[in-house]
Amino acid sequence: MALTWAEAFVEPSLDWQFLSEGDLEAVAELRVAIEYFDDPVEHRSLEQMRRDFHAPHSHPQQHSVVGRDKAGTIVAYAWNHPSRSDLDDLEVWLEIGVHPGWRHRKIGERLVDWSIERAKMWFEYIKARREQSNETVNSLKLTMVVDEGSRIQEDLVQNGTLKPQRWFFDMHRQIHDANDYPKVQLPEGFRIECFSKELSESVRNAHNLAFSTREGTKDISQEDWYALVNRPECREDWSWVVVHEPTGQIAGYIINSQLREEDHDVREGWTDMLGVVPEFRSQGIGANLLCSSIKSFAENGANFAGIGVDTENAGGSADLFSSLGYVSADRVVLYGASFRD
Repeated sequence: MALTWAEAFVEPSLDWQFLSEGDLEAVAELRVAIEYFDDPVEHRSLEQMRRDFHAPHSHPQQHSVVGRDKAGTIVAYAWNHPSRSDLDDLEVWLEIGVHPGWRHRKIGERLVDWSIERAKMWFEYIKARREQSNETVNSLKLTMVVDEGSRIQEDLVQNGTLKPQRWFFDMHRQIHDANDYPKVQLPEGFRIECFSKELSESVRNAHNLAFSTREGTKDISQEDWYALVNRPECREDWSWVVVHEPTGQIAGYIINSQLREEDHDVREGWTDMLGVVPEFRSQGIGANLLCSSIKSFAENGANFAGIGVDTENAGGSADLFSSLGYVSADRVVLYGASFRD
């Protein structure tokens, strides 16, 4: 059944209406129940929802629905978060939640269907409006981030429109004593030295070069880089740079910070940035940088090493860290799809 823009209907077991500001507390309570059951990596608060509801381009009364049971309790919702409509490439971030007690009715699958079709309807509307002014819209991109193995991931797979594009997960390595670190030799013609402010701009340029091969990545500005390496928790003495001796070029770098959880007696060396310039890859430079970092952590009393992984390859990228003793924690997956017509 083709729905019109004015209809909020999703499926017949619940009473569906567009989201109103007065629904936000009930949706936040639903999120508490969902998060208690699922224990997701990311959490949603009432404060965040209010901020999203009032964002200038959000129009949630048109892009969001809630489903109520016979008692009037909100037990499911879908919330599309559109980008500004004046962009050449439009985007919509999908958010969906279903109470665990209602998931057996496949409401999540129907909400995925609704969210995608709703986003397409918005795309067609904006495209038609822009054409009246002799303007064009290139594409629509849909994205949704879900916990790996979650029910909503199953719903996305069942729908099949959005495909997995990136994986995000943290990895940790326990450090038992000052001598507990792996060792990987650098190849001939390279040396490793401690990061310093004098090297900072060269390392920034190496970072931009290292990430230039990743689609959609933008160069980090001097201002943003300065803010990163000058944070109070950032440790120059735990951060390292590999130099190609024949040319003096920076081949790789690692920027580390110190994290501390006083209540749990946890002191962790955390890797903020790790990169190897394309022409110097597959020579063990990344592994050497990680080993040097773990050694710094161990010698300075840290009991854990950690890193956040962002990858297009869920298996391959983790292999390096796993080989050095890192163990992955909760993983989230970015699903996406693009449309032009």
